[in-house]
Amino acid sequence: MKKLLSLVLLMGLSSLSYAGGQAMSGGEHNHASSAKASSGVHFYGRLYIGYDKTSGSVQRLDDGGGKSRLGLKIKSGNIVGNLEYKFDIGDGTSGAGNNCGTNNANGCQTFDMHIGNLGFMTPLGYIGAGTFEAPYKTMGQFDTNMDTAIALNSHGGFSQGQGGIAGNFEGAMAYHAMMGPIELGFMYAATDNTANDNTNTDRGDYSLGITFKDMVMSGLTFGYATYNDNEVSGGDSESNDKFFASYKVMPNMGVFASLEDLEVANTFVASSNTNGQIETFGIHYAIGSTDLQLVAAEGDSEGAANQDYNTRSISAKINLSKHSDITIGYTKQDFDQDGTDISTSGFGLTHKF
Repeated sequence: MKKLLSLVLLMGLSSLSYAGGQAMSGGEHNHASSAKASSGVHFYGRLYIGYDKTSGSVQRLDDGGGKSRLGLKIKSGNIVGNLEYKFDIGDGTSGAGNNCGTNNANGCQTFDMHIGNLGFMTPLGYIGAGTFEAPYKTMGQFDTNMDTAIALNSHGGFSQGQGGIAGNFEGAMAYHAMMGPIELGFMYAATDNTANDNTNTDRGDYSLGITFKDMVMSGLTFGYATYNDNEVSGGDSESNDKFFASYKVMPNMGVFASLEDLEVANTFVASSNTNGQIETFGIHYAIGSTDLQLVAAEGDSEGAANQDYNTRSISAKINLSKHSDITIGYTKQDFDQDGTDISTSGFGLTHKF
């Protein structure tokens, strides 16, 4: 009985770090002032501006990836909530801005809600509802350039789109708990697919993830995550599955790997129902105030042979202070045959508060 009570207490205390769902993704989660444990309302945010050049000599000075954020967390007793918006200080819109003037002109608005949820901290973990980042995205997400022009998921290094390592999970019931070295997350879509359904999920969709940290050996983290799309034009459900691991080789060096098996539409190749597998391997190496990231990935399509590719990426994040950094990098997706290669170089300035 004592062991059982200790386990329940551990789950309740550990889950406080979740406090309303993951926020500010890209390996940072809640490294902002909002993570304070005291009751009340806590504001946090991140400003980002970047300059990049993509294939075809397209150049831009904006934040099309939506890395700039403004959010707040609330805590009152055992009630916790999280609200987070995306915005762009480069062009004043929350997205690419290329759908202005259409019936669905969300890309023209200044702020776009990314996270919004409310729930309870219980002795057995967090239980809440709203819009979250799915466990498939937050668990095993190793890219330090997430939500920028050189992000791996924009170049085939990781899955993309809804159901991949991007976007959010709307209309969801969520559960999260941390039990010593084990982290568990589950989300279930609760809104029926009707004409009045404005969520990006349908009832029955779900995402599940589990992570083990320092359990087998010190410095080793590994786990599994899945995203299931329950309704696919009246056909069978489709799912994405991911196995991932990271290991801290030295105090200033870590390696990581991710293996994804993708069935959900638009997650292997954009605007395509092509299935495929992505194998990703990378290194994080710190030299003084600079963090290097080196990544190699391969995409194996189950469709046309010209959709097979390899991805290479190199970047350096120079930490100016505890809250500010400059990142310089280059990422290229090279298709094996006559596919259209995608390469992006750029640099950006980030400040968290």
